[in-house]
Amino acid sequence: MADLAILGGQPLRSRPYPSWPMWDESERENLIATLESGAWWSGDGDRAQRFADDFAAFQGARHGLPMTNGTHTLEAAFAALGVGAGDEVLVPAITFVASATAIMSVGAEPVIVDVDADTLCIDAVAAEAAVTPNTKAIVAVHCGGCVADLDALTELCARRSLHLVEDCAHAHGSSWRGQGVGSWGAFGSFSMQGSKLMTAGEGGVLLTNQPELENAAWEFHNCGRERGKWFYHHRTAGSNMRMTEWQGAVLQAQLARFPEQHRIRNANAVVLNEALAEIPGIRPQPRDERMDLNGNYCFIFHYDAGEFAGVPLREFEAALEAEGIPMGVSYPSLGDLELFAGDGRPAVPVAVNAAATTVWLEHRMLLARRESVLDVARVVEKVHQNAARLAARSATV
Repeated sequence: MADLAILGGQPLRSRPYPSWPMWDESERENLIATLESGAWWSGDGDRAQRFADDFAAFQGARHGLPMTNGTHTLEAAFAALGVGAGDEVLVPAITFVASATAIMSVGAEPVIVDVDADTLCIDAVAAEAAVTPNTKAIVAVHCGGCVADLDALTELCARRSLHLVEDCAHAHGSSWRGQGVGSWGAFGSFSMQGSKLMTAGEGGVLLTNQPELENAAWEFHNCGRERGKWFYHHRTAGSNMRMTEWQGAVLQAQLARFPEQHRIRNANAVVLNEALAEIPGIRPQPRDERMDLNGNYCFIFHYDAGEFAGVPLREFEAALEAEGIPMGVSYPSLGDLELFAGDGRPAVPVAVNAAATTVWLEHRMLLARRESVLDVARVVEKVHQNAARLAARSATV
């Protein structure tokens, strides 16, 4: 039995996984062309909008608005839907804080709802139980690229006259029953921040199928201007959330490369899921048969410390990292953030447990060769074989 690297042995992997972000001459050429054109903002150029149009088509939506980042796309969505003071919006407990603060930015109240124990996406049953006369919308966060139950959520929203907003920051390329995410709800919000599946460092795209909503969001993100009117005509209060042409130039190249990366990630994730499922104490995030493709922003699996001699999650993660596995980390439950401390702790036991028992791996790992991807399972098995020794070390640290 080989010793773990964290216990003084040799790491299973000595070669690094692919780095992120990835770029080549396509980004360079687009950036130089933008530089030399002198069209650096969207009022003079069209790269950002062409990227958003192409991305919308890729996800199966009619309209795409390019914006500064994925937080602003959410804020614009809520503003365009008329969400405001006195309204409540349901948001899952496992997500980045922006899913909630975007609701607060328009004066509404985020209501934190528990998640499904397997997918970590919002639990539709818990969501319905949280609906009140003040509820205006539900945010479906497709966690790690795994798609929330859009059948249940669209039915619930239709029946209770609620807006569905999809937070797809993790889910570029994810699809449900043959239809891309971001095209199911009133709006679909995507982030292009540095860690995301395609990136310009920052950036975002807001998708919708409804022309009137697209126009409302366009006005809000463009300083309250009205299309077709004088430049200094401002019909409503808005903000400046316009994507630059520099971001559009990079993202055009990123989108051209994405379909092949997406194919590789999905194929490798399926095989890794199968390999990890054979190890006691490891339960991969499931792939619902209705989810055709998973963006795989993170590769997530559930960890049962009881099958690893009680080794704490953070010690388990440290052991994987020492063996050369690129580690991420779960979000905490939103209710555990200081931001919401004054509101009392919401009853979200599934989310609290998930934050303490799930392992999140960086998506760049899935772009490696198949045998390198399967090294993740070999490392987990190596930790399992050494669990008693690792537990003893943990007890003395």
